[in-house]
Amino acid sequence: MSLAKKAVGDREEPPVQKGEGGYADWVLVGLHGLREYLGHPYRWLIDVLYEMPGIGSKFGLKVAEIPDFTTVCTRKQELEMRIWLVLLRLSAQLQDTGDIQAVDATGFDRVAATQHYAIGRITLSDR
Repeated sequence: MSLAKKAVGDREEPPVQKGEGGYADWVLVGLHGLREYLGHPYRWLIDVLYEMPGIGSKFGLKVAEIPDFTTVCTRKQELEMRIWLVLLRLSAQLQDTGDIQAVDATGFDRVAATQHYAIGRITLSDR
């Protein structure tokens, strides 16, 4: 949740506002992160939140305030790419990346990926 709040600008918003406000962006980003962590579809995630109200309370949500899975899916699509890029940067900073970093966005399995763009590893002895 702290990463989700930082990704959306760390503004202090209530988790849910009645009427036009709806759910805060940080709640939706946090729910998406929880879904990824648990490896569940959104429907199952919402079931988990109903069955384990302690998780929902970490988001500041009562059981009656848990969003429908369609709300989470729809709002996720509406969030700006900037938020996801900031979240990626913040979560990458939590890991020890060492000297070499790369992101594979080809979508290919490693066995089928081309080696055309591969670069050699540089070790400390090569310097």
